[in-house]
Amino acid sequence: MEFVAYSEVMDLLKEQGVREVPAGDDQICLELVENKDVVHLHLACRESTSTPRTGASVVAVAKDRLPGVVEQIIHKLHLNQVILIPIAKWRKVFDAVAFSMAENEDWQAVDTAATVELNTRDPLLCDPGDFHTLNALIKVLISDADSPDQGLMITTTAAPVVVELVPDGAVRISIGDPVLADEVAEAYGA
Repeated sequence: MEFVAYSEVMDLLKEQGVREVPAGDDQICLELVENKDVVHLHLACRESTSTPRTGASVVAVAKDRLPGVVEQIIHKLHLNQVILIPIAKWRKVFDAVAFSMAENEDWQAVDTAATVELNTRDPLLCDPGDFHTLNALIKVLISDADSPDQGLMITTTAAPVVVELVPDGAVRISIGDPVLADEVAEAYGA
């Protein structure tokens, strides 16, 4: 996992139809520019109070299954690299996971490198060798995070996809390729 410049990644994401949208006090969200091909899916546990995107198919998923679902989506879409961008600044995410990820050696390497990144949104690139650490991070965020600003967005420059992890137990998915969207939707009964 390595940090890269936010502006450079956003330039590449714009080519996939991804745009940045302010989402409150010092928070942002990424979303796909709406067109006829964009499909939204909202996976949420019963306790979640998050609001689905307009037109999203809503599927109930147990909270403890959400990390595995995100991992399955990454595999189903055949993503070789994903990009993590925090809803607020990295400090919020690192604060939420500090205790539970303290024993994860791979995360500790990221934590050490993040000293200068904590007050930024500079994206974190993850390759397939990092996906086990990503899965551990998602599990901890879902169990330990307690506010929306500790959320995380997962995207890629390889396809028009945005996955937003909402800490209260939801995952908002937007896919701009109908074939890929059908594959993901079929897997979750949407």
